[in-house]
Amino acid sequence: MGSFPNITHVQALVARNMSRNGEGWFERYLPGYTIEWQTFNAGPSAAEAIFGRTADLTYIGPSPAINAYAVSSGREMRLLAGAVNGGAALLVSPDSHIAKPSDFRGKSIATPQLGNTQDVSCRAWLTKNGLTCTLEGGGDVRVSPTTSSLQLQLMRQGKLDASWTVEPWVSLMEKLAGAHLLVQEPDVVTTVLAGRVAWLNAHPQETAKIIRAHRELTQWILDHPQEAQKRVAAELSELTQTPVDLELVRSAWQRLTLTNEIDLTGLRQFVKDAQAADLLDRVPPIESMLYTSPQ
Repeated sequence: MGSFPNITHVQALVARNMSRNGEGWFERYLPGYTIEWQTFNAGPSAAEAIFGRTADLTYIGPSPAINAYAVSSGREMRLLAGAVNGGAALLVSPDSHIAKPSDFRGKSIATPQLGNTQDVSCRAWLTKNGLTCTLEGGGDVRVSPTTSSLQLQLMRQGKLDASWTVEPWVSLMEKLAGAHLLVQEPDVVTTVLAGRVAWLNAHPQETAKIIRAHRELTQWILDHPQEAQKRVAAELSELTQTPVDLELVRSAWQRLTLTNEIDLTGLRQFVKDAQAADLLDRVPPIESMLYTSPQ
C-alpha cells in the first residue's frame, strides 16, 4: 500500500503509525496479512508502481489516478473511496510582488511532479486566467516540477517565485519562508484510495474489508482528532527524518476535510483541466473508474 509524506494523506499516516507501533489498523480487518507500506513523492510515481505491480493499493491524488485509468484504457486503476478534500494552495514568495494572476508573467511556479494533482490544478488555473505555459517550460509562466522539500529550501533562499503544493508544505512555507497564500481550494479533491484492478478482482473479500477499514479509520480520526494529530506528527517525523512540530499539524488540519465519498463532479473537472493542459487525451467514462465488486 502506497502513500505520500503529506498531511493530506491523513488516513495513511495514522495507519502507518499504528503499524509501526504494533497496532496495525488494516491488519485488524485482514488477519494473516501484513501491510507493506511504500512511500512516494507524488501521484505519478504511485501510478507507476501500480502499473509495475509493486503496489496493489495506494493513497493518491485524483489527477494521476485518472491519468492511469485513461492511459490503460480503464484496465489498471479503480477508486475505492474518497479520503481528503482541501489542504492544497498556491503560495507566493514575500519578495515576488505577486498579488494577482497577471503578475505571474515571466515568473515560475513549482509543483511536486509533472501531472500530479497540484501540477494539473496549477496549469488549469493559469489557463483560466489567460496565461500560457507549455510542457517544455515556455509560455507566459514557467511551471517547474520540483520535490516539496526542495521547494521549501528554494523558497527560504528567495530563489522561488511561487509554489502550488499541499500540507504540511503549505504551512511550512508560511512559517519558515514567510510565503503568502494566494489561492486556496478547500473543496477540491486532494486524496483518494485507489487499487490495482487485477489485485482487486482476485481478492474481492479482502477489498471489501479494506474499504470498510478505510471508512472506519476516517471516522475514528474524526472522533479522535488529537490522538490522530499526534500520530501524524510522529509518522511524518519518521518518514522525513525531520522533527515535525505538533502545532504545525494542528494548523494544517484546519484546511483539511476528511471524507469517504468520491466526488464524481470534481473528478470530471480534473479530466477537463488535464485535457486543457495537454496532459490527457481521451478518458473512458469516469463512472466506470469507481470500484464495483465482481459478481
